[in-house]
Amino acid sequence: MIKPKFEKVPLTNSSFLIKEEVFTYFDVPWHIHPEFELTYIQSGQGQRHIGNSIEDLEYEELMLIGPNLPHNWYGSRKTESRSKEEISQIVIQFSIDFLGKDFFELPAFAKILQLLKRAPLGICFLGETRKVGGGKMRSILKMNGFEQTIELLNLLNQLSISQEYKSISCIGFGEILNEVDSSRMNKVYQYIMEHFKEPVSLNQIAAFSNMTPQAFCKYFKIRTKKTFSYFLNEVRISYACRLLMENNLSVLQICYESGFNNLSNFNRQFKGINKMTPVEYKKSVQRAD
Repeated sequence: MIKPKFEKVPLTNSSFLIKEEVFTYFDVPWHIHPEFELTYIQSGQGQRHIGNSIEDLEYEELMLIGPNLPHNWYGSRKTESRSKEEISQIVIQFSIDFLGKDFFELPAFAKILQLLKRAPLGICFLGETRKVGGGKMRSILKMNGFEQTIELLNLLNQLSISQEYKSISCIGFGEILNEVDSSRMNKVYQYIMEHFKEPVSLNQIAAFSNMTPQAFCKYFKIRTKKTFSYFLNEVRISYACRLLMENNLSVLQICYESGFNNLSNFNRQFKGINKMTPVEYKKSVQRAD
């Protein structure tokens, strides 16, 4: 399992950090930080890996990433071949108390607090919300400190009332603003991420969680909306996708490296989740070569 790199966000002289970054191609390393991160992809394409989710990264993508949620994005070969294409993003990073301790506990900011409570899963904003949000981030970039703070608060308020969003990862990694029982769920998730390459049985994970298999199944399904076996396969397939994109291992090697014990099951599970076979997937990310 690839461990995320810890990123130290320099917030010493400011309540939050805003920056614009321009790349030759996306090559953001797999990393974590305790701050919230609001990222707007102004231009460029590639892949994003957030938590246990791997998806295409598109123009005008707006994402809110919660504390300690591992993430990175990288250009596909198709993107790298477009040498004249500008690839850029605007990033805002802030801590939960950047406006003062318990600031978001005030009744007037209840909706923003709910937004931040959803962020440990990662949020991708859709439709008009991402366009308006991206425009506001471009404006904030040009403002002074006081105006930036007021406009960031306005932006968070707009995002908090939007219905145009979807969660990115299945479970968050961070402890901040999680539910009361998040400690147990995070331990379960961490165990899966550390052992998914090995055989992991229901009895094994239930025992680790100090539950009976029946109780664990119910507990896991309520919190993830998925069965344990399906979730485990999603983690394995997400890892297989990274291997297919990043190296020259054969499909059979990737099958075993990802935790599957036979090729036919690997192909079946891969197609069920990605709607294409591993071979088709690999060709799709290499098509422009």
